[in-house]
Amino acid sequence: MRIFLSISCLLICLQVYGQKNAWKNKSEARWENFENGTRLLASNDNLLPVTYIVDVKIKNLKQSVSNGTLVVIPPGASDSVVFEFIKIDPKKGWDVKNNTLSYYGDLSDTEYDADYVYDLPFENGASFKVAQGYGGTISHQNKFAIDFNTPVNTTVHAAREGLVVEVVENNVRSCDQPSCADFNNYVKILHSDGTIMQYLHLKRNGSAVKAGEMVNKGDLIGYSGNTGWSTGPHLHIDLYLTGKDNKYQTLKTKFKIQKGEISEELIKGEIYTKDY
Repeated sequence: MRIFLSISCLLICLQVYGQKNAWKNKSEARWENFENGTRLLASNDNLLPVTYIVDVKIKNLKQSVSNGTLVVIPPGASDSVVFEFIKIDPKKGWDVKNNTLSYYGDLSDTEYDADYVYDLPFENGASFKVAQGYGGTISHQNKFAIDFNTPVNTTVHAAREGLVVEVVENNVRSCDQPSCADFNNYVKILHSDGTIMQYLHLKRNGSAVKAGEMVNKGDLIGYSGNTGWSTGPHLHIDLYLTGKDNKYQTLKTKFKIQKGEISEELIKGEIYTKDY
C-alpha cells in the first residue's frame, strides 16, 4: 500500500497596518500520521491567537471539520489539533492537498464593546489638534483613524488598559510616501474585547513598554516621533479587529473630553485637552 500526502499551501498571513512583515512569526504547524489517517497540529507562541481557515481537497479520507471552518489556536498552545482525517478504505492510498491559510488574531471575534469610552492618548493637561480624522485624504482613506499634531518626544499614554502585543522602535527613516510605512515605529495593545489599538510614528527607541506587559489606562507607553509614512511629527492612533486577506476593520471610537463629562468622536481641526 502506498500513502500519498501533498501539502500545497500552509501560510501565515501577517495582519499589519503600515508595517510589512511586522509580526515575528512564532507559530508553526506540523503533520502527524497515525494508523488510520493523519492530523495537522499547531503550536502558537505568539501573544495573539492564530486562526486557521480550513481549505483542503482529500481522497479516501473523512475530515473532522468542513472547509471554511475557523479553527482558533490560543496563545501558548502546543500541538493543538487543527483538523484530522480518517481513512475511509484502509486498503487504498489517500491524499491531502492543503490550501489552509492562517492569520494572526481571532477571526471569529467580530463583536466588541462599541460603547467603550477611551481616554485621550496624552498626559493630563496636554492639548493637541486633530490634523487628520476619519477618512482623511492623506493616509486615512476608508479608515477610522486619528492623527494628533504632537511634537517629537511628546509622551504617549494608553487610551485603554490591555496587553502589549507588539513593539517596534528601531526605525529612523520617514517620508511622505506609502513605501515608508515599512519604517513606522509603534506600540500595539490588545483589549479585553479583542480589539487592538495601535499608536504609530513613535521616535526611535521611543517605547516605554515591552511586548507581554499589561498596561492600565493612562500609563505611559512611549514618545511620539516622525518615523515611517509621515509628513511631519504626529501621533497616529486607530482601533481595529483583525481580519483575513491581510485586511483589518478599523472602528469608530469615542473619547472623553471636557473634564471627562462628555464622550464623542474626534473631529479634524479641533483642539482637544486632556483635563481629567
